[in-house]
Amino acid sequence: MQTSKNISNQYFVCLKRKKKAIAWNLTEAESTIHPNCTYFGKVFTAMEKHLTRKGLVFYLTWNLDELPSYGNNVVAVVLGDEWCRIPMYTHKVLAVFKCYGTRPYLNINPFLNPSYLNILSWIQFQRTGLGRLPGWLNYVFHKFIRSRKKLQKTTPIYDIPLGYHKQLELPIKDIESRQYDIYFAGSLVHKKYPITSLKHWLKTPKTLSREKLISSMHKIESNFPKFKVKLFLTKSFHSTGQEEIINYSENMMNTKICPVPRGTSLETYRFFEAMRYGCIVVTESLPSRWFYDGSPAIRINDWSELEEVVKKLLSDRQLMHKKHQESLDWWRSKCSETAVGEYIATKLNALI
Repeated sequence: MQTSKNISNQYFVCLKRKKKAIAWNLTEAESTIHPNCTYFGKVFTAMEKHLTRKGLVFYLTWNLDELPSYGNNVVAVVLGDEWCRIPMYTHKVLAVFKCYGTRPYLNINPFLNPSYLNILSWIQFQRTGLGRLPGWLNYVFHKFIRSRKKLQKTTPIYDIPLGYHKQLELPIKDIESRQYDIYFAGSLVHKKYPITSLKHWLKTPKTLSREKLISSMHKIESNFPKFKVKLFLTKSFHSTGQEEIINYSENMMNTKICPVPRGTSLETYRFFEAMRYGCIVVTESLPSRWFYDGSPAIRINDWSELEEVVKKLLSDRQLMHKKHQESLDWWRSKCSETAVGEYIATKLNALI
């Protein structure tokens, strides 16, 4: 692996199980390996400036079962697990930094607020709990063994933001000069389900939530013709090409209000992408994490509330400017590559 004189640790990308780890040179653009490398490459570069410990091995990985190597110098940065599972190798490494966390979150009580969406969300929450059971039991078992043998404390697992996905770096536009009052581009389904799948017939929380958002946006467009509403639907999360990526970034930079509906998980890239561009974020309830708590995002219980939120915002220029600046400030202080890099460095330095 090539290294820079300013980088004294090793970095690898582990795409899938059984595939060989790819040596990663942070001094070069590596988005061709995977789109997430763009954000996390900058995170690690920022981290290096504050990290006091050297000789560490970092794995940017989607694998929850195994890593190429283990030891008290190994750090796992886990992406893509929307089911909140605990990696099986946690007890074998120095630290784990994980997107989507390790505890499932249910944003509603289906018994107090019964609806088809809420019931499906509750069912998915239960399935997620079952899916994370093996990893949780493994974690608890090794925590017990370590306490009995009076070994060092259990390996810590830290939450980190998702960052952005295939988003371009563009100059920030002032909120008033933006073309669209409200904009959404995305899919109704994560992928096309076969006709034999229950998800094809019953739908998923993602599909139901986004259908409600789209209905609300159509209603806004009909009731308020002067509002500039832009809506674009894709076939699936992975169906975007280079032209769509460019259009998505340019349109979001031209957007004042960005609704952020749930995906498979309540956490999505769109939240961070909108904050990064200074959009006013309207979102469903989110789990309690250090990069969500206290954020300027406007949280609603149901997408039927969107119309009132949009009316209030667009009628108050001062409020629009305030929320715009708060989004930019939140991105810089909590979610940017520099902020997350410093966070990781601080946690690792404390383990020395």
